[in-house]
Amino acid sequence: MPIEQQRSYRTDLNLHGMIYLNEEERDIIIKNLSITGLLAELDQQQDAEKAIKDIFNSLHSSSFLDIFIPSMRMAGEMEVIRADAKKNKILIALEFKSVSYDVEDFIYKRKVYRKRMPGPGRILLNGNFHPFTAVNVSVDGLMIVLNKQITIQETNEMAYFEFINLGLTGEASIIWTEYPRKNETLIGLRYVHLKQGQLHGIPCFVNR
Repeated sequence: MPIEQQRSYRTDLNLHGMIYLNEEERDIIIKNLSITGLLAELDQQQDAEKAIKDIFNSLHSSSFLDIFIPSMRMAGEMEVIRADAKKNKILIALEFKSVSYDVEDFIYKRKVYRKRMPGPGRILLNGNFHPFTAVNVSVDGLMIVLNKQITIQETNEMAYFEFINLGLTGEASIIWTEYPRKNETLIGLRYVHLKQGQLHGIPCFVNR
């Protein structure tokens, strides 16, 4: 007799959260949670039929979405496994993919959500262009890493940058620099003037 594969243990909850779907932040209620994922109910301030169509339309381009659960101090990326409409309610089964628990930084220090988005770019520092790899991106700025150690003259120095993944070009202010290891420079940038590109697909997720 075949043995039925057991589902991961789930804890019943009733927590508020947010997801980013079709360029829009939407409220959700976390119904239950396991070590592999969770079941969420979409806020029903909108038409259920339209909501379920929006979800399935978004899955044509990607089955991943961003999530934020304030009370658990959890944020990151999850994959949509299933979406059902039942009695005018939308239930979405999500699986953890890249989720972090930024207990101090996310809730208390950061103002907006930072989306992990590795990708190449270049930045003008000390009169020369230097290639970088983005670590994460937000609606306010981005964090980048250079595979060399570079001395920055002063904080709040302006720097021209180009980030290929989002087609962003413009000027940013250098907020901080760190040297986590030899021949590596980590830089936090805040947008000052974007000449080209738009911040599509980047939620704010302000804790409210």
